[in-house]
Amino acid sequence: MEWDLSDLYLSPEDPNLERDLAEALNLASSLDPKDLLHPSRAEGLFRRYEEALEKAYKPLNYASLYFATRTQDPVAKALLDRVRNRYTEVRNRLVPLEVALRKLPEEAFQALLEHPGLADLRHFLQGQRAFAPHTLSEREEELLNLKGLVGRSAWSQFYTEYTGRFRFRVGERELTEMEVRALRRDPDPKVRREAHRELYGKLMAEAPTLSAVFNAVFLDYLQDLRLRGYRHPLEPVALRDEVEVKDIEALLEATRAHYPLVEAYYRWKARRLGLEKTPSPDLLAPLAKEKPKVPFEEAQDLVLTAFHRFSPEVGRIAREFFEKRWIDVYPRPGKRGGAFCSGGLPSTHPYVLLNHTDDLDAAHTLAHELGHGVHFYLARKQRLLNFGASTPLAETASVFAEILLDDLLLERLSPEERTLLLAERVEDAINTLFRQVMYTFFERRSLEARREAALSPEAFHGIWQEEQGRLYGDAVEWTELDQAAWAGIPHFVHYRFYTYSYALGYLVVLALYGKYQEEGKAFVPKYLGILEAGESQSPKEILAQAGVDLASEAFFQYGFGVLESWLKALL
Repeated sequence: MEWDLSDLYLSPEDPNLERDLAEALNLASSLDPKDLLHPSRAEGLFRRYEEALEKAYKPLNYASLYFATRTQDPVAKALLDRVRNRYTEVRNRLVPLEVALRKLPEEAFQALLEHPGLADLRHFLQGQRAFAPHTLSEREEELLNLKGLVGRSAWSQFYTEYTGRFRFRVGERELTEMEVRALRRDPDPKVRREAHRELYGKLMAEAPTLSAVFNAVFLDYLQDLRLRGYRHPLEPVALRDEVEVKDIEALLEATRAHYPLVEAYYRWKARRLGLEKTPSPDLLAPLAKEKPKVPFEEAQDLVLTAFHRFSPEVGRIAREFFEKRWIDVYPRPGKRGGAFCSGGLPSTHPYVLLNHTDDLDAAHTLAHELGHGVHFYLARKQRLLNFGASTPLAETASVFAEILLDDLLLERLSPEERTLLLAERVEDAINTLFRQVMYTFFERRSLEARREAALSPEAFHGIWQEEQGRLYGDAVEWTELDQAAWAGIPHFVHYRFYTYSYALGYLVVLALYGKYQEEGKAFVPKYLGILEAGESQSPKEILAQAGVDLASEAFFQYGFGVLESWLKALL
């Protein structure tokens, strides 16, 4: 199944695409920041602001999705480049209004907050105000937007195009990156080792080129920190995510304090494999004698059943993705690796990209991305400025969906099969929580080192090796090639410090899942309310409605307590 993008535009030549870009530019150019001084006029001003954003983002959304399945197509590349330039032009026309809002005199800002017609934008307005100390002049903001076209955005696109060309030879087959990664879960240890050598051997060979990309995007971020007056590298992330830097630090340290759980698990896994230590090519090795085949049709049925049992409404929404072809399923040459859900706009709908490999891991990925899809679908009840999912909640629906799938599978399995699935659940926790924190420590250390000078591939290797060693202790036997794994993690290029949010999201999910176990069906409306809220309130306010306190010590204790219970059941 390939997705149908015609709900956005019929083709790259669709005249509506150019029309929307032109209208967005006209709208953006017509906005008068002086209207902020008159709350009644500000109502219409924000409506036009939203319309300009929507008409600019819709073409960019289409171009990005079109490029995602055609990374080597000159037409797709040209379209994305052209639309990105036009989008930046629109964003620059909006800069005067955005700067004026952030720097509005306090009395005028309070008048906006108190105006009844702007009541539903109160959280948006306060969020913008938080960035006031780090907002530059109009001209400086415009220049930074323009710099992004040849800086961060350009390197991000290059990384996607360049790695999209990678091919791997395993046996007689030539594979894409996602196909060779899937073989790291193959039941045959010879296949796993060959896939491991191919994948990490390629990343090791390409490390000189990819390290140049990493150096460029890290330097770009450091320049932004300096120009905007941030005192801590996590400060812009904390502002974006509406948490405190100390909250992120507490999460990182609490997770690192529980690293011994990871070492204990891989010592147990080594014993199951009949080994003293777990070899790195076997980190993802299945414990069953045969790798279960899960064709896409079966994965679809499992996920829809799991969703419907939790909530018929959630099941109905998820079914639309298949019936209306909002999903692109299989890997193919030129298609970008990984999986993602593009949230779209309140006036459109989400799209999901997969690289399905007919195994249980791919079924979990389907559940994960459809969880995102349901989240964005329900958040369409919000207006554009309140739409989306703040980073602390961005992974909530996705990981929750995976646990719902596991609950269904556990009911259908024998005792031994349940043990194996529990082991997979622990591994998922390691990959979603612990490894993402390890990534964050790697990113932070690399960024700090980049302040002094560009890092060589060997410097990146060394930082990666040290952080990986801290996580797994002495339970894993590494190869020389493993130290190049950092180069294959796109989050380090496309985002800054996003990976910590997977860890936070996972702990949020464990807290919400605990509520579900306690309350049963009475919890479902609360859960749907969290998804429907979008970004209309802060994450702390949204979660508080379901009885979860992000700032409490009990929040961390509960999550890690659940993980300890899973591991205890195995050991």
